[in-house]
Order: sequence, then C-alpha cells, then structure tokens
Amino acid sequence: MPSRPPPSRFESLPAAPFYIGLILSGIATVLLGPILPVISTRWLLTDAQAGSLFTSQFTASIIGAVLSSHYSRYSVVLGYVSIGLGLATLSFGTYGAALAGLWLMGLGIGGAVTATNLIFGTEYPERRGKLLTWTNFFWGVGAVAAPQLVAIAERHNALRFFLVCTATATLLISAAFAPLLKRSERDRNTQSTTASGRIGVRIFVLFSVILFLYVGSETAIAGWISTYTHRFENLRVARSSMVVSAFWLSIVAYRSFVPVLLKFMSELAVLLGGVCVAMGGLLLLLSPRSMTLTLIAVVLTGFGCAPIFPLSTSRLLGRVGRSRNTGWIFAICGSGGAVVPWLTGLLSERSGSLRTAFAVPLSAMAVILLCTLFENALPTSRTISIPDSSKQFY
Repeated sequence: MPSRPPPSRFESLPAAPFYIGLILSGIATVLLGPILPVISTRWLLTDAQAGSLFTSQFTASIIGAVLSSHYSRYSVVLGYVSIGLGLATLSFGTYGAALAGLWLMGLGIGGAVTATNLIFGTEYPERRGKLLTWTNFFWGVGAVAAPQLVAIAERHNALRFFLVCTATATLLISAAFAPLLKRSERDRNTQSTTASGRIGVRIFVLFSVILFLYVGSETAIAGWISTYTHRFENLRVARSSMVVSAFWLSIVAYRSFVPVLLKFMSELAVLLGGVCVAMGGLLLLLSPRSMTLTLIAVVLTGFGCAPIFPLSTSRLLGRVGRSRNTGWIFAICGSGGAVVPWLTGLLSERSGSLRTAFAVPLSAMAVILLCTLFENALPTSRTISIPDSSKQFY
C-alpha cells in the first residue's frame, strides 16, 4: 500500500495568522480615509494631492492582485512585509513618504489578501465557501475597527505611534508565514499542473462583471450613505457617520452567520438571497422614509451584501481553480470602487437628487443577479483540484 504523502507547508499552518493578518490588512485598506482630514490639514494638501494618495494605493493594489495569482504563497509572506513597510514609511509624516508608503501598502494588500483568497479557495475546495466567508469576515473586522482606532490615536496625539505599532504587528505576522516560502515537491507538481489553466471567455467576463459591480456598489453605498442621511434626514455629520458604521457592522455580523446557513442551503441559494435582500434594502432608500426606516434599509442592504463577494469568489475558484488569469479578475473588480461611486455622484448631480442616485447600485445589483443566474446555467468545467481528505485546517 503506498504511503500517504507528507502534508504540505500550508497544511501545517494554523488559521490564526491568516485571520489576524486579514484584520491588519482590513485596517490598512481603509486607513487613508480616516487619516486624510488630519494629514491634509497638517501638510496643507490640495485636493489634487490628496486624490493622488488614493491613486498610489489603488494602482499598486492592481499589480499585487495580478502577481498573487502567479506567486500566491510568496505573495502572502511578502505582501504582509510590504504592508508593514508601507505603514512604517507612512509614519515618517511627509507627503512624499505617504505616496511611497501607500504604494507599498497597496501592493501588499493586493498581493496578500488576493493570495489568501486564492489559497483558501483552491486548497480546500470541499469547504471553499465557508473559508472564504471567514476571510472576508475578518477583513471586515479590521475595516470597521480602523476609523475608531484612528480616532482614539488622534485624540491622544499618537497617530505616528499607532502606525508604527500596526507596522510592527504586520511584520511579525509575516514571519509566521515563513514556512510558505518553502514548498514540498508535491506542491511544485500540483502547481505545475493546475496553475497554468485557462479561464473561458464567458466565465472571465461574467465574474469580472459580478465582482466589479459588487465592489463598486459596496463602495458607493458606504461612500454616499453618510451624505444621504446628512442631507435628507438633517443629521449632524457625526451621527450620519454612524449610519456608515451600521452598514459595515451589518456586513461583518451577517458574514459570521453565513457559514451556518451553508450547512443547510447551497452556495447559490445564499448568494441569490443576499442579492435580493440587498436590492430590497436599496429600494427602501429610493423613496422618502423616516430615519428609522432608512436605518433598517441600510442594515438590510448590509445583510444582503455580506455573502455576495465571498460566495461569488468561491464559485469562481470552483470553476477555474488555480488559473493564473484569476488575478486579472481581482484586479478588474477593484476598479469598480472607482467607477460606480463616481457614476452615483454623476447621477445625483444630473438629477438633483442623491436619493435617486442610489438607482446606480440598485441597477448594479440587478445585473449581478442576472449574471449569477446565467453563470449557474453554464456547464461546469472539468474538476481542477481534488479534495484531499488528509488536509486539516484549524
């Protein structure tokens, strides 16, 4: 009887470093938004200079996402190193250092987060949906915590200290992934047979559209809902910002419940249900309502959004496995965060109503629904990876 092959380096790693790393990457991803008013005032930045900071982080994240599909294990380790170095560089407190630091952070975020999704989605296909939901849950925890942590640090005049501490924690986490830099011969053989797969044009286009529109819709809702409540519900800026927190918290909270649902329902059912709930929440925002109903609409929209990205990613990886072209889809989806919010603002200006402008993310959700149904009707391609019952992940 042939002996069982030895476990790979990845299989021997516990889940904790991955989840802690995702929390730190969530903090890093949204960090610029909360600190921008502070650094703009201190450094006397123009709006053009402030906008270039977002551009620096965004363009680098695209590069990181593309590289991650070619070098997923290296991208996890070096991605967190890049995030840590970027945070440390940002703490220098100059505009030039901020540009360089945010570029390094974007490169690391695009590499580490995308690579983690790819690894979880291909090495454990039998539990793909559950694991990808948890990855997005922990990333969301960091994204929710970031504004509060920045506020506390700024209140105590300790923003630089906060950046240095976060950089140190990220670099320490990267050390926990050092075993990924060494791969067994079995890993090399597996990657050589699966990483070169091609994605069909229809699958590539469908999932690019789905993830592009989802990321764009999520960013548009989070970006405009504070202004919406401030303008139509006459809330102070501080209270209207709490509505944004409610949106993110509802996403994070429901993602913790999605793995339970997956025990009783299929991925497709949970995914389609989420899209429909999100559309229902957005429909509530399109008509005049009380503040109570507006908050209910925001929470419903957050609940609906929660499973869309992780389960769509799961279905993508279920079809294409470790194809090196997958990184391009993640790169494309990130650009949705720049396009859909802009279209929402443009419609608001043209129509004279921000409430009407929420028809943009609502329409995007409708397209996601149609694309998901069409994708489900396509024949399933051949199996790319076979579940290994010897794998354990704690």
